[in-house]
Amino acid sequence: MTPKLQISQLVINRLKLLENVCGGGLFGLMYSKNLIILGFDLESSDKLNFKKMQDNFPTEIDLCGLFKFDDCTDVKAHMQEILINVDITDNPILIKCQRKDDGELELNASQWKNGKLEEIVYEVLSEEEIYKQFVMARLLGYIEIAAEPNEKSIKQEFMTTRKKLAYGNVLFQLQSKNVFFNNNEIVGAPVSLVSDIFDLVKKKVENVDKKKNKKETALTDFQMVNIDCLVKKSDEFEKNQQAALNLILEKNKVLIPITIDAIAAVHITTKALGLYDILIESLCRTLRLIEENLLDQLVECDELAVPLTYHFKPDNFGHYYTCIYPQSIPDEDEHLTAFRRELHQQFSLSMVRPVFRRANAFPFDVITSSLLVNPHVGLKNTVEGGKQSLVQGKYSYHHYMQDKFNDDGWGCAYRSLQTLCSWFRFQGYSEHPIPSHEDIQKYLVKVGDKPKTFVNSRQWIGSTEVSMCLNGFMNVDSRIMHVSSGTELASKGSELAYHFESQGTPIMIGGGVLAHTIIGVDFNSNTGELKFLILDPHFTGDDDLQVVQNKGWCGWKGVNFWNKTAYYNLCMPQRPAIF
Repeated sequence: MTPKLQISQLVINRLKLLENVCGGGLFGLMYSKNLIILGFDLESSDKLNFKKMQDNFPTEIDLCGLFKFDDCTDVKAHMQEILINVDITDNPILIKCQRKDDGELELNASQWKNGKLEEIVYEVLSEEEIYKQFVMARLLGYIEIAAEPNEKSIKQEFMTTRKKLAYGNVLFQLQSKNVFFNNNEIVGAPVSLVSDIFDLVKKKVENVDKKKNKKETALTDFQMVNIDCLVKKSDEFEKNQQAALNLILEKNKVLIPITIDAIAAVHITTKALGLYDILIESLCRTLRLIEENLLDQLVECDELAVPLTYHFKPDNFGHYYTCIYPQSIPDEDEHLTAFRRELHQQFSLSMVRPVFRRANAFPFDVITSSLLVNPHVGLKNTVEGGKQSLVQGKYSYHHYMQDKFNDDGWGCAYRSLQTLCSWFRFQGYSEHPIPSHEDIQKYLVKVGDKPKTFVNSRQWIGSTEVSMCLNGFMNVDSRIMHVSSGTELASKGSELAYHFESQGTPIMIGGGVLAHTIIGVDFNSNTGELKFLILDPHFTGDDDLQVVQNKGWCGWKGVNFWNKTAYYNLCMPQRPAIF
């Protein structure tokens, strides 16, 4: 029976951005009688290499077809070729993309059946609907593999390990729960579907959210289930200790510590017992990726380093992507730079915005800090005929009295600087910690901007000092905009809109004795009406989203918000051109 075809809205959005592209591979997931397309890559030559990155996708997301722009003369040959590599369907999908005269993209879907193409209708699934239907199972654990530092031995030992684990030497445990399962039974809870398993951990998350008084919002990411991998030693299954960070040489063999960190995309209607085989495949996928990394190191590096796993989920990507990086080799290494360049090209990503640097790995772990992230989300504004231009990506809200530090009355610019620094950390441009007030003061003394008495003082800083600190701490340059009065800010709508559309960074603005953070504008270029989305660092209360939004500490302000008699300096950080 022909499966029902579904396509993620994010896939369609990304296809619309492509220009002059021949085509590439489609990656999707089969569940029940449905095939959903969740991602794609680009092929840069006639020689297709679809299988190269399949292990980097979450388990269950596999090669399922092709997409082609305009010229499809070679499509039959490619469909025959791809059929060899497609495991999840007997009828690979072809999506033909054509740019219409008005610039819109037209998509037509077909399936390869009995040696020919047959048209097939498809349904578009929204991002939120996908997040409702699928759960990410994250497998965590630790094993050690001993091998001689050569290609033959590493390949042999990894193959042997995969076979042992696949043939029953592993048990899975729902993290923080006494629920265990293998290939034929589940012990500890009456569950039949993956949705039942998720419900066991969901209650704990809901309780945490209630304690934090968080607003109930639409799903903006996949729901997650953490599962521990227990490896059999002698007659017992054990949860091993955290991985070491060094390779140990013993009797001509290298003891390789491996942190297992694998993810699988699972539909909520999947039978719970079926999860066992999915997790085994996740385990094998991550071991194949680590093996490949070690083999690459043999060729490119003087000595082996511990391979570590990082998962990435770029904005509007719609799925995770896993990379293995050697622990002791920095992101600036020429081989890693070349690797990232290839990934950016294969996914048609910007070459000046980092995506696959380690600092930009997806933060799965629950953030213990109480800081609010993106408190502007959900706020509405009505400038008639206006266009909103907002900060791009994530930032954390820093304001008076946080960190058990009393800076009420003098620390607003320091807090705005911290918000700006958080943006560069969240986007992966820097791994430098967010500086404290003392860090900021010591740096300004170090560069000769302030006297030694400035350290541990309660003196203000302004836009110029903020720009200096951004350069020193984050290696970021800034543009300074000067305006003679708050009234003059009303004429800067076009410039500010362009900043948020091209740079997307939050802006620190200082005037008189006050500093604020601008995180967006709503501007009508015809009428000149302008509003500013303001994040106010003068707030002294607890980090409660409802209070912050309802009381206007994060909110839209008109031009009258600014002092008509004070001059203002705006520190407008510029994105570094790195990837």
